Amino acid sequence: MKRQRILTLLALCSAAFVATLPAQEAPQELPSQAEMWKMIQAQQKQIEALSAMVQANQTEVSTTRTELATAKTEAASAKAEASTAIAQLKATQQQVEATTIAVEEIGDSAFNMPAWYNNTSIGGYGELHANFNNGADNEIDFHRFVLFFNHEFNDWISLFSELELEHSIAGDDQDGEIELEQAYIRMDWTEQFNTDAGVFLLPVGILNETHEPNTFYGVERNNVEKYIIPSTWWEGGIKGTYRTETGLTFDGTISSGMDLDGADGYIRSGRQKVSKATNDEAALAGRVKYTGIAGLEIAASVLYQDDLDQSTNADYSGLLSTTHIAYTTGGFSIRALYARWDLDGDIASDAEEQYGYYIEPSYRWELSEKYGDLGIYARFSDYEYFYVKDSKNISELYENKIYEVGVNYWPTDNVVFKLDYQDTNDADQYQKDGIDSVVNLGVGYQF
Repeated sequence: MKRQRILTLLALCSAAFVATLPAQEAPQELPSQAEMWKMIQAQQKQIEALSAMVQANQTEVSTTRTELATAKTEAASAKAEASTAIAQLKATQQQVEATTIAVEEIGDSAFNMPAWYNNTSIGGYGELHANFNNGADNEIDFHRFVLFFNHEFNDWISLFSELELEHSIAGDDQDGEIELEQAYIRMDWTEQFNTDAGVFLLPVGILNETHEPNTFYGVERNNVEKYIIPSTWWEGGIKGTYRTETGLTFDGTISSGMDLDGADGYIRSGRQKVSKATNDEAALAGRVKYTGIAGLEIAASVLYQDDLDQSTNADYSGLLSTTHIAYTTGGFSIRALYARWDLDGDIASDAEEQYGYYIEPSYRWELSEKYGDLGIYARFSDYEYFYVKDSKNISELYENKIYEVGVNYWPTDNVVFKLDYQDTNDADQYQKDGIDSVVNLGVGYQF
């Protein structure tokens, strides 16, 4: 019915259009009903296609609006979360700053925590010895356990200290001792010049200042530096050190002196170890050392004390002179040292001159990167010293020659295992006890 109405309407419109044409013009042929229907169907399809496009666009716009709204909501949520996180971070930073300030205040005012943690260091060394004496009893001894406590007060003032337990246990009727070998304040006035004030090691010989077990060959410290110098030797006083750019170093000390307790002349017994020490006579010492060539050290030192007895019982002066050379090239090293005491005054004639020297070649090579180094050495020592027995009634001059060979094994630089053999047939010091030879085993460490 609708179709017929449309066709009728179109026919009427066509008739009216024809009626309006001028009379002279010939009427145009109107499309047939079938053609008109085809045209209408084509237009209808176009209308439907356009309608579908419009509807699709409306749907897409609606979807886009929804997505934009969702994104806006999510952005607002993220912004809120970020604001919360920033606020929490600021609060945490404020807490950390407050805690830091509190710790610093506590450290500065009560426990000194920042100074302990940042400016104080701990180190030490130790060594265990086993001595197998041919002709006498064997012995094992944890000879030394040492701790270093050092502290930097600022960039030019520092404390150095060394506390030592000898022979494992100390006390009444025990063999051991607890000793404070070093405790001095160092002040670096310039890059070249510094002073040490307190208890320090005297600048004489090789081992007196550097005697950690991993730094020398042999289980026991060599007897020349033990009985002539005598290491380890420390005093209380002041020391100045000046270094030049050419490798020269000058040391000078004014310190407490020895007290040989009468005219016995036994040098090693004169060490007072700054323990309520008699201080009537000071000792003066000086050293010059050259290290301007890689691997080479040459040094000479003197120490003088006007009265080694420090009493009115006897009056005799003492002059110690030492010189040494230490040279390393590649794996080969050599050390040689000479030391001599000249005593003058109220002293036994055999004690006036006491001397010693040794020469020690060695060779060290790497076994592997993992297993460390192995070193071998030989040492010849010749020394004479005057010895007074505890009774004070017997004194004598010991003349000693010792031939020694041995091996050191360093699995790492600061740990060492040692083995040595000593021929003591020409050493009065050992012959008095019937000892013809000694085999020593040892282990030592430093940290």
